Amino acid sequence: MRCTVATIDADALRWNLSIIKKKAGPATVCAMVKANAYGHDIVTVARILQAEGVTWFGVAFADEAIVLRNNGITGSIILLTPHEPHEVETVLDYRLVPVICSVQQARLLAEKASERGVTASAHLYVDTGMHRDGIGVHEAFHALTEIDGFKGLRVDGVCMHFATADVLHHPFIQEQESKFIELLKKVADHGRTFTYVHASNTGALWQHAGNMGTMVRTGMSMYGYAQPSDPAAHLKPVMSLRSRVIGIRRIWPGDSVSYGQRFISTTETTICTVPIGYGDGYMRCLTGKAWCLIRGEKYPVVGTVCMDEIMVDVGNAKVTVGDEVVLIGTQANASGKVQSIDATDVAEWAGTIPYEITTAVSARVPRLLVYDGKGL
Repeated sequence: MRCTVATIDADALRWNLSIIKKKAGPATVCAMVKANAYGHDIVTVARILQAEGVTWFGVAFADEAIVLRNNGITGSIILLTPHEPHEVETVLDYRLVPVICSVQQARLLAEKASERGVTASAHLYVDTGMHRDGIGVHEAFHALTEIDGFKGLRVDGVCMHFATADVLHHPFIQEQESKFIELLKKVADHGRTFTYVHASNTGALWQHAGNMGTMVRTGMSMYGYAQPSDPAAHLKPVMSLRSRVIGIRRIWPGDSVSYGQRFISTTETTICTVPIGYGDGYMRCLTGKAWCLIRGEKYPVVGTVCMDEIMVDVGNAKVTVGDEVVLIGTQANASGKVQSIDATDVAEWAGTIPYEITTAVSARVPRLLVYDGKGL
């Protein structure tokens, strides 16, 4: 195995699930495992969560759902991106629950299901202001009335997506929720109910105490990060990203490091080479901004981040080839003091969000599953 590895902590994942369940109350937890479980490995994560009683999983695309089905995931799988017409057979073959974003989409699904003599299950996706997917909130009632007349399709859920749930106290959350509740009331006044009503994602679950419906879609909180950041959430990062020193060299004032001479040393110092780069998802935009841990101390990543390697300025510290390098995670120094770098830190350096940091970790980085701190 490569010395650069993403460690997936099963205990942290289970811990986060327990926190989420308490936060969600009676609502069903739908674990978002799209985009390779936000970089954490979709099969590994889904199997652990299924063993912990999770019965709903969220993906973006049918291909992701097929991977789950082929690896023993038997629960309900919701497709949260509208499927394409040619994927209808796949939706039916793998017993998927698509979101309905148009009457035309619903009609085709119903027709294909009827041809098989089955009834497909789907959730109505309502656009309350995100303006990305879904049926407009003002058209949703009439669309639902028409769709309910289609043989072969049962719409037993309704959902929406908050546009500003990751922004603390943003008023647009209440505006979207009010539109959604108004629609639900109108539907209920006509005697129509849904088994599953869901709007809350990680951000909404953590900062918004209003209606959460009967299901919550938890993504980044499952992996250890509340958005907006909330230390009181007591979540534990599931992924750590580690490598090792593979080269050490001494440089002098005026010497440059890496491509483009973007770092020129002003002192005599020691440069360590570490085998991780943007080919592994460690972004090039981290050039001149990032830090890492070696022997429990923080050191700057210097010079341009390469495809396969980075360089670290350790000054005059005693570092040897083979020393562990922590890009995301914790590490203790010689006196036992523990330092940490998490995906939020890396995201701040990169000018992005922690979602992108963990999701970016590429397939060529092995995932190592650990229980009680020990690899399997």
